[in-house]
Amino acid sequence: MASSIGFLCIIITMAAMNVLAGASSQYKVGDAEGWQLPDANNTDAYKIWASKFTFYVGDSIVFEYKNDSVVKVDKRGYYHCNESSHGSMFKDGHTVFLLDKPGFYYFVSGDLDHCKKGQRLMIEVKGQRLPPSIAAPSPSPRPSAAVSWIVPSFGTLMALEALMILASYGPYLA
Repeated sequence: MASSIGFLCIIITMAAMNVLAGASSQYKVGDAEGWQLPDANNTDAYKIWASKFTFYVGDSIVFEYKNDSVVKVDKRGYYHCNESSHGSMFKDGHTVFLLDKPGFYYFVSGDLDHCKKGQRLMIEVKGQRLPPSIAAPSPSPRPSAAVSWIVPSFGTLMALEALMILASYGPYLA
């Protein structure tokens, strides 16, 4: 019984660490306006929108639109508004793309005229999001005999806690 409780504590601790390390976000393209033809005086609307965020592997983007479409294209398709280099054109009004690898992602409207008028999006996706850690204070001048401290990361603290829990069940495990 005690060994199963200790094992359960380890599993819960590891799950909590994975949740924190793997937290992902979902972004609605264009915010409240959604995916639509930008105003004539605001053709950089989607460049500006994308610049507000840092995208990571595991995040996703949502396109919400009416009487339009979205196409994932390559770099050439983005710059030349050529949707023929696409995998699929989506017209369902609510399309979600998982950002599953680092690099650049390119999207255009399936309407060539809309794309040429600025309805296209390029985003850069960074590698995995790092788990939060406790930041060490900035170093200050110290005497040569001072003791230096190492501030452990959150994951290290969780692992130490799991070991302490297991150690407390030690007499019952034998």
